[in-house]
Amino acid sequence: MKKAYFSKRIYKNTLPKVYVDAISHSLLLFNRAKHFAFQTQVAEKRSGKSKRDKSLHLTVKNRFEMNDYYTNSVVQEANALIKSQSELKKMYISTKEEQIKSVKRKIKSTKSRVTTLTKIKHSFIKGKPSFNKTSREQQKGNFFVVEFKKKTDIYYHAYQFEHHYLDIQIKALKNRLGRLEYRLDRLQKQLKSLRNNTKSVVFGGKKLFKGQHTLHHYRNNHKLWVE
Repeated sequence: MKKAYFSKRIYKNTLPKVYVDAISHSLLLFNRAKHFAFQTQVAEKRSGKSKRDKSLHLTVKNRFEMNDYYTNSVVQEANALIKSQSELKKMYISTKEEQIKSVKRKIKSTKSRVTTLTKIKHSFIKGKPSFNKTSREQQKGNFFVVEFKKKTDIYYHAYQFEHHYLDIQIKALKNRLGRLEYRLDRLQKQLKSLRNNTKSVVFGGKKLFKGQHTLHHYRNNHKLWVE
């Protein structure tokens, strides 16, 4: 087997124009064929049926008039991209499932906190303040205290504790619960989309793809954008 230990970089401006044009044409044709091979498989996965009567190899070969060497490389790269997207999809699904579990835990703890504070609120309305033994809110003598890790808040009478602490906390927790439920719904829809839909790929990046419509020199010259 021959091995190459040294290589020499060849610059386009040192080559004759005919060679540069030939290389550019080969790269353009190869990439167009790869895009076609990939998008054909994506379309077939989405519809669940194939509209071609030949293998992908022969379909690409006949459409772009390429030899077997280039056609084989095109199909292999398209298949590799399909496989990588499949693995990436599994990773995205796993991530979404973990995010959903986390949000559900937060919803459960937030609901529990709202229930605890609401019970305390109702006891104040009845005129007989009572507290859960494990809650951070307690009554000590004539004062009401809220114990945190690094500080303790003191409220000097029932009215102050009820309206300056309980009402504010309950409202904030209900708002948080609403945001969490909205996030849960959004994550579940994203998970459903990941499981049921086949995603495509933007070749060359989203920025370049959008550039054909947003950049002046591309918007007025589509051929330049294609190149």
